[in-house]
Amino acid sequence: MKKLTRLQRILISAILVVTLIGSLMLALRQNTMTNIGYSAWTYIKYGLIDYPITSLSNMISDVSNLWHVYDDNVYLNEQLATQRSYETMYQDERNKNRELEKLLNLQGGMEEALRVNCSVLSRPVQNWNQSVTLSAGKNQDIEENMLVTSSEGAVGLIEHVETTTSQVRLLTSPELRNDIAIQIALDDGTNVEGILQSYDPKRKAYQVNLFDHDVTVANGQQVATSGKGGNYPAGVLIGTVVDTVIGDDAIVSTIYVKPVSNIQSFNYVSVIGMKKSA
Repeated sequence: MKKLTRLQRILISAILVVTLIGSLMLALRQNTMTNIGYSAWTYIKYGLIDYPITSLSNMISDVSNLWHVYDDNVYLNEQLATQRSYETMYQDERNKNRELEKLLNLQGGMEEALRVNCSVLSRPVQNWNQSVTLSAGKNQDIEENMLVTSSEGAVGLIEHVETTTSQVRLLTSPELRNDIAIQIALDDGTNVEGILQSYDPKRKAYQVNLFDHDVTVANGQQVATSGKGGNYPAGVLIGTVVDTVIGDDAIVSTIYVKPVSNIQSFNYVSVIGMKKSA
């Protein structure tokens, strides 16, 4: 076998080196292109498929959570409103029970009086301080000019009577037809008497004229019925003295009496009259 010359060996070596380098470069090129292609597909798949699906799923999940939160809030608000309604109803019933208890306690000191307990059926909003309608009438022996009292004291007079209902003219009405005979217990043990004539809406007090102008009447003294009117007994509270007007002759001309505390709002009353002799 003929030996290769030096030049031939150099050429063969060069060809092998070039072939090896070319193969390596081709391999690296193919791997790089594959990685580039893979990366491009990954970005396209993420942008067009994975991300929209993930975003849509998250959005649906958020909407679902918000919907559940909304439902929970609606339910909680309904429960809170119901609880407030129950609290209001409880407070209203408790106030009515207290009112009834006070009304019953007032019955002990008037054995000679005719008393009819009843409830307020209506009170017109437009004439709130003028009249109310009661759930008792002729069938319960109620008559005109009987005194009507709340749990705190006198609030009106019977003005008109039907078979089962009655119309009350409140003492705060500007159309009060009948004067009310009153008395004030003085510190010396005597009484001064007078007439409740009208209601002064500016002062929010009754105007009372006394028969004895030389007496000393102080603010805070209680004013009650005297029983001299003939239709109802003595001792029913009318209100308390809040002001005294003294004339130029240094005598008491008029006193002003604040009504009982619950005259603006009451649910139950007693109609009080004198018992008829047999």
